[in-house]
Amino acid sequence: MYKYNDLVNKNVLVTGASGDIGLGICAAYLEQECHVYALYKSNSSDLQQLKETHLNGKNLDIIQCDISDKESLAQLAKYLEEKAQKLDVLVNNAGIVRDSLFSAMSCEDFNAVIDTNLLSTFAITKEVLLLLRAAESAAIVNVASIAAIVPSVGQTNYSASKGALLAFTRTLAAELAPRGVRVNAVAPGMIESKMVKKVSRTVVRDVLSSIPLKRLGKCEEVANTIVYLSSSASSYIVGQTIVIDGGMVMR
Repeated sequence: MYKYNDLVNKNVLVTGASGDIGLGICAAYLEQECHVYALYKSNSSDLQQLKETHLNGKNLDIIQCDISDKESLAQLAKYLEEKAQKLDVLVNNAGIVRDSLFSAMSCEDFNAVIDTNLLSTFAITKEVLLLLRAAESAAIVNVASIAAIVPSVGQTNYSASKGALLAFTRTLAAELAPRGVRVNAVAPGMIESKMVKKVSRTVVRDVLSSIPLKRLGKCEEVANTIVYLSSSASSYIVGQTIVIDGGMVMR
């Protein structure tokens, strides 16, 4: 992995850190010698393993936090203020899926996905904004999906949440860039993960046939792009979405 010297000792907050992509993001920032604050909701076993096995694992701070809960967010912000004083990077990676055809989708499933993928992103970004502005050159990277760009049957809730996240990214970028905080997004395609292993093999084959590289993406490939977007190497990139899909969605 390329080394970004400007990221050494930077403070990075990662939501949804216990999932496969989240773990990849945490590992990538540990490689950059960052101090990583990894948020999880219910299961920290994989994060604990990363902390124990990674060469820079001592820099990984594992924090249980429900980012949909105002009190939990307030406690998190207080902890970060005392421990880190500032926040250089925020990676909004937390998200859920509750797939179903629209005709069978419940309001509860639609609302749950919007609440986690969009409203909670707003809430945590709002909560740590002062810590980001306290940094000399801060960055926010929002993790969306190609479902925000192309139709994804059975995912009206997920597509809506990720599409809104891209719009949120652009407008937030316009507001925060003059204040020294760059905001961008990534839109991964189908990535090798535990979640994808639950997808029908027929669906996976259909997706593979439409990917020019003829393979699924890797978590580290998503993580590497996120790290790049938070480094000085991307200092003139603002309000953009980088699609990471092996060429599936060429625009």
